[in-house]
Amino acid sequence: MLIFHAIVAADAVAAIALRPNAVVSLVAVVAAAAIDALLGADLGPAVAAVLPLACFLTAALSLAALVERSGLCDRAAAALARRAGGRTAVLYALVCALCAGLTAVVSLDGAVVLMVPLVLALRRRFGAPFAPLFVGVVAVANPVSIAVPQGNPTNLVIMERLGLSPAAFAGHLLLPGIAAAAACALGVALMQRRSVGGTYTLPDGVRSALSGAERHAAVALAVAGLVAWACPLLGLAPWWPFAAVVALALLTEGRARRVIVPWRLLVQVAGLVVVVGALQIASLPAGALALPGLLAVALGVGALAAIANNLPASVGIASLLVAGPAAYAATIGLAVGALATPQGSVATLVAADLAGGGRELVAARCLAPLALVGVVVACLLLAAAL
Repeated sequence: MLIFHAIVAADAVAAIALRPNAVVSLVAVVAAAAIDALLGADLGPAVAAVLPLACFLTAALSLAALVERSGLCDRAAAALARRAGGRTAVLYALVCALCAGLTAVVSLDGAVVLMVPLVLALRRRFGAPFAPLFVGVVAVANPVSIAVPQGNPTNLVIMERLGLSPAAFAGHLLLPGIAAAAACALGVALMQRRSVGGTYTLPDGVRSALSGAERHAAVALAVAGLVAWACPLLGLAPWWPFAAVVALALLTEGRARRVIVPWRLLVQVAGLVVVVGALQIASLPAGALALPGLLAVALGVGALAAIANNLPASVGIASLLVAGPAAYAATIGLAVGALATPQGSVATLVAADLAGGGRELVAARCLAPLALVGVVVACLLLAAAL
């Protein structure tokens, strides 16, 4: 029976990897989940994982749309372009730094839905090269998401299942997350060095006061970010409070509202949670681990996350962990290792969809080397901190 479940899971993952936006991939995942459910697979973990994700992603995408409608995104793009002084290398560094900061505040999913429209505005208005900026956003948001508890939904899954405190989590993974993101950003800069070494058109020097719509969007973004940051410190999951803030912002927007529900993505993730949960995965080791052990856990979990998506992988892996070094190494694999493929992270899938044709830029041949370097760097710092 295990072999049959593995075949079903492989078919579902292959369908998403090869044709992520096609109806056939959606049908394949739903069919695979239905088969496993009929054979006795537990649907509870899928519901528990996808409901808060649906709430948060709907809120994050809707907030990003509100920000873009207000004109605040174009204003931020102009400010970054002006600050970089026409030098693409400086602009690239500023985009990566802003992405890291947003990831710490509104999670990697929220960060990419805000950063991709900004990068598109930089290309549209000032001729900035899209490829390095877009890939830089993806390559920074995923690794740096392990630096703080609210940076990645998988962090909260692991913390909740193992009873890890926010302080203990950040104490072990803050520096590994920052270092891995810096290494991946440097890797993108090297791969795109011709584009990064160029210039772009400077914006004019005319500046205007914030409009009412821009002020409303800025306040909504700041309050939503503050709520997302504070909730884990108070022992609360941030999804529902964050969504409540965004709902209030939409209700008080004073214009046509747009609620964006990523239903296709949510169905795919729910199906993957079911098919991955039906597999029997060996328990991860408990107790102290040296660097080779940390690397083995992180790379193994990262490979699973890259193949089957990190959210369903986190649900399965969390049940096999105990608090300790293996849990932190697994977290590195779930976030940094998942960067290796387009389907490995929900944030990467969202970014590619928002870019409207950016999927070829986040192909595995581009991302896998970055993920490998990021995992090694993060594990080196984790080992030093244990």
